[in-house]
Amino acid sequence: MNERKKVLIVEDTKMLRMSLEVILQETYDVAGAADGNEALEILREFTPDIILLDLMLPYPLDGYSLLRLLKSNPSTNMIPVIIISGMSGEDKIIQGLELGANDFLVKPIKSKELLLKIRNLTGILQVNEEKVKQKRLLATKNFTNSDSKDFFEDSFEAIVEKLSEDDLNTIPSIAKRMSVSVSTLERMIKAKYNMTPKQYITEIKLMKAEVLLRQGNTSVKQVSFQSGFNSVAYFCHCFKKKYGKPPKAYSSSISN
Repeated sequence: MNERKKVLIVEDTKMLRMSLEVILQETYDVAGAADGNEALEILREFTPDIILLDLMLPYPLDGYSLLRLLKSNPSTNMIPVIIISGMSGEDKIIQGLELGANDFLVKPIKSKELLLKIRNLTGILQVNEEKVKQKRLLATKNFTNSDSKDFFEDSFEAIVEKLSEDDLNTIPSIAKRMSVSVSTLERMIKAKYNMTPKQYITEIKLMKAEVLLRQGNTSVKQVSFQSGFNSVAYFCHCFKKKYGKPPKAYSSSISN
């Protein structure tokens, strides 16, 4: 018997969220969240196969920021996301797709269309899961055992999450805390994330900065230090390179 797929619905309109749950719960295991923060809490215990995401979520974590978080986190970036938008939200749909969403639904949502889109994406997901399993089997040959590999990833990500609170987390100090050489750390992080430790750390810092800007933090200097950058100039350079605008201009564009 195949295990039931899981769906997370992130929608702040209670009646719509409950209606979607009723439509889906006969076929899927369903969880519902009323805002971005609640969705993040649910994701700690509930790993969905598909996420239905309303882009216009309430302050402080709107759908765009949540989508960016999901697609930037290695543990959630492979979960398909179907965005939900109102009839007048074509520009919002396009922005959501550019951020990595896999498909979209326009309100009012038709149950048949919803079920077909989820079925199609779960079909693709099953094929991808088989490919991932094959890659993991091959990858374990490069390590002593898969448990140590998982522990390595968890340890590295836990350290990176606290970077803004600990200025001593340079690459050599991270390697020392993980009991590996710098070259081993570089090699293993490159194999897992396809980027260097420094690049991965910068990505996480920029992701935090983008969320802070969306939450109404208008002081570039404050956002820079809160997200773990020691140089405001370097922060502005990296932010513009990733998001196409300097932090101040980006903050103004999303507040208008």
